[in-house]
Amino acid sequence: MKYVKDLLQSVSTRLTALVQKNATVARPISVGDRHVLTLCELRLGLGGGGGEGEGTEHGGASGKGTGLGAGGGARATPVAVIIIENGKARVQSLGN
Repeated sequence: MKYVKDLLQSVSTRLTALVQKNATVARPISVGDRHVLTLCELRLGLGGGGGEGEGTEHGGASGKGTGLGAGGGARATPVAVIIIENGKARVQSLGN
């Protein structure tokens, strides 16, 4: 089971590093003296499994077993933008 824990830790570390880069506040988009920065909501999901083995089923031959599985995903959803224009900043919501 240590392998499952190590695998989940590795996936978590990599996804965390991925979503931290330009996710909360993206790189600005600039045209002339107008700049727009996107503000995002972050979501991170992880899942995993495990296994081991050696046993008999219904009196049959002893089997060896293994198993392992992990997965995850990250999503950044834009929720607002900061618009900087003529030296003034305003926040514009995207949606509700």
